[in-house]
Amino acid sequence: MIFATGEAVISCCGISLPPLEAEETDALHDVKIETVEDEYYVSVDHEMTKDHSLSFFAAVYDDGIQIAKLYQEGNAEARFKISGLRKFYFYCNRHGLFQKIRPGR
Repeated sequence: MIFATGEAVISCCGISLPPLEAEETDALHDVKIETVEDEYYVSVDHEMTKDHSLSFFAAVYDDGIQIAKLYQEGNAEARFKISGLRKFYFYCNRHGLFQKIRPGR
């Protein structure tokens, strides 16, 4: 995973890679966000097999990023601090990058 605060040119094996554009969540990738104490509990009802799974959740804050690596055969869930949260991202190995604006926005 590579992230940048400005424009960047990323290449692999001599091929320039295009930036991923995050899609809004859809029926197959619907995020459930619950408040648990002082954190958000984030989950997606998504299969987690070798062929089709989510690889990470990322929470973007006013002052940084928190990333939760997800594993095949595990659950697509994580907890994130609430303060300063702007947006969630997650990546599906079949359908690409998705985004969800935090609750209340």
